[in-house]
Amino acid sequence: MGLMQLRSGDIWEIDGERHYLDHILDGGFLVLRNVQTGQPYQCLTDAGEFASPTRQWLGDKFAAGAIWRVEVTPTSKAHSLREADAELIQDKDPRAIVRQVVLRSLDRMGDFSRSDISLQRALALIWENKPRQLAHHQPPSPSTVRRWLKQRGTVSDRPLRAMISASGRVSRRKRLPASVRRRMHEAAAAYWSNLRLSVGDAYDDLAFRLQRINQELESREGNIVVPVPSKETFRKHLRSLECFETVAARYGKKEANKRFKATGRGLEAHRPLLLATIDHTPADVHIVMEVDEWRYVGRPFLTLIVDVHSRCILGWVLSFEPPSLYSVIECFKRANRPKPRMRTLFPDCPELADIYGKCDEIVVDNGLEFIGTSFESGMVDLGISIRWAPIKDPTHKAVVERFFSTLNSMLHKKLPGGTFPLQKLRAWDLNPQDFAVLTLEQTEALLDLAIGTYHQSIHRSLKDTPVRTWLRGVNAETGITILGDDRQLDKLLGVQEERLVTRSGVNLFNLKYHDPAVTGPLLEDLARRESVRGRREGSASAKVKVKYNPANLGEIHVWNGPRGIYVTLPCTDRDYAEGLSKWQHDRLQEWQRESHARTEDERRELRLNLRSAISALESPKTIKRQKRAQARLLTSPKIEVLGGGGLRIAHAEPRPDGMAPVIPTIALAPERTDDGAKPIRPQRGGKRKPKRPPKTETPKSLPEWNVADIADEHDWKDVL
Repeated sequence: MGLMQLRSGDIWEIDGERHYLDHILDGGFLVLRNVQTGQPYQCLTDAGEFASPTRQWLGDKFAAGAIWRVEVTPTSKAHSLREADAELIQDKDPRAIVRQVVLRSLDRMGDFSRSDISLQRALALIWENKPRQLAHHQPPSPSTVRRWLKQRGTVSDRPLRAMISASGRVSRRKRLPASVRRRMHEAAAAYWSNLRLSVGDAYDDLAFRLQRINQELESREGNIVVPVPSKETFRKHLRSLECFETVAARYGKKEANKRFKATGRGLEAHRPLLLATIDHTPADVHIVMEVDEWRYVGRPFLTLIVDVHSRCILGWVLSFEPPSLYSVIECFKRANRPKPRMRTLFPDCPELADIYGKCDEIVVDNGLEFIGTSFESGMVDLGISIRWAPIKDPTHKAVVERFFSTLNSMLHKKLPGGTFPLQKLRAWDLNPQDFAVLTLEQTEALLDLAIGTYHQSIHRSLKDTPVRTWLRGVNAETGITILGDDRQLDKLLGVQEERLVTRSGVNLFNLKYHDPAVTGPLLEDLARRESVRGRREGSASAKVKVKYNPANLGEIHVWNGPRGIYVTLPCTDRDYAEGLSKWQHDRLQEWQRESHARTEDERRELRLNLRSAISALESPKTIKRQKRAQARLLTSPKIEVLGGGGLRIAHAEPRPDGMAPVIPTIALAPERTDDGAKPIRPQRGGKRKPKRPPKTETPKSLPEWNVADIADEHDWKDVL
């Protein structure tokens, strides 16, 4: 027989429903009734029959954790629903421990009188024996202690959660009439359903409606009025309605999901390189470049690939190439290659150089560079599956988005020229461009240091460092899978141009691409297939199709048609072009032209000086002949007519006293003599519109006519 203490009225939760113990019968049988329906509970025996539960059955189920007793104390409903978190209770109500100590001490005293004198003596004794727990607290009044004994638990059952003061923590009695509460609820619903309605506007509508009601009541009943709640009362009621439905109605479902929807498990992978994610973001730092002088450039773009299993950064690209397919190509190439520079930066952790490889699946967003068929076909050729994230759902790729935030706090906000949110920049009156002193190369070096530090830091989700998680996963597998020739990405997805290949290579964007071991055989394959007409004298040449990656101008790929392959030509200025994007190269070329350029007046002056120097070398006879020819042209009547006839040059008879006869001239008329009448003549310019024939029926027999009868008069004169 079970020895568990059972009392009538105990609440037991069985099969998700609450039952109370009604009676304890002879033989150990129990009468448990459903709290909601009052029906007695029947348990299923081993024989498959239903019978009344017993003490032994209750003890076995309690031992198995299938049922449990619900602690219900004779106190308010708010007390019974509280959790027994001692620290939280003491933070909310420091006097709760005082109430518990007083009540438990009185319970141990046994039966005693509850008069004021008896309770005062008992309290004095308690305060004398327990100075530490009751320090800095005054003894309560006897009436307060009597209320505690009645409302806060029973003897030997005084939980701390029942000792919390309910003052200000429970719903108060409704002080407003039901009609006012209903209209207040309607005004609050109007606020949550209209984004343009403020709290003040909603309260004004409520107050106006209640005032109208009061005016109507005064005209009918006289002294009967309805109370108008204060604005703070209305605001508290309005805020009490904040939930998923109200926020979705006012701000949209996206904002409601952001506030209330529970997050999922996120992306998961059980080994490295099984799943990765890629994304772009503008780096929160301003960059300068040196071209004869320091010039402000702007904020570069950061593209990186994160391994989901280890949270390691497989590859990263910092450039001014806007987010495009080509920055993605460059990032995949860097992720596929080892990183020996990390071994130099962190000699104590050479394993950082081994964080690379080809992932099996990549998670991308819906940017233009990812949704095109070129990217999809390129990934298929490389054996990489694509998983597109939901539209406008950055939390799906929380792994990479969280690293951007980590990088900002770790590096960008600490750099000169680092940017902050716009609201803070305005509040601090700060312009990050004024502090921009870092070049792109310096920022890339600091980025390498930051990523290496991140790989060796404890990750909160992994409970370990990313590099150790990477090494455990890689060592457990067969090794790191790679793309054997990642240059195929440029050949498959690069930008195509048409250029001329010569013995000196290919000239592209004022950069020379040449390799003697490659250019010679390439020219032999292509030159003999060029048409004879239009060939260059001397050096052989051929028009070729060239592909390049705008994110890296270090090399190009030339199509060898006869052999059906692409051949790679490196840039002769490797130090300049390697890792240089086309955007940077264009800006550098533009700034160089600006720094050496002159104004139009300065260039005109240079040309005039050159002509003056040439004229100074000519003989006086030649100069005199040129001036005579110019004078003849100026006095020629034909030249005057061709020049518009508005000016005629005449020369007066030369005399030593300067009193030669005046050349007669005809002054211009002060006004028109035709009063501005429109001239009667055909419209000039354009082709004459042909006349439409009259709409008459064609006679059955056409009369005879002569071509001269319908010919234009001018044309007829030409015939004569």
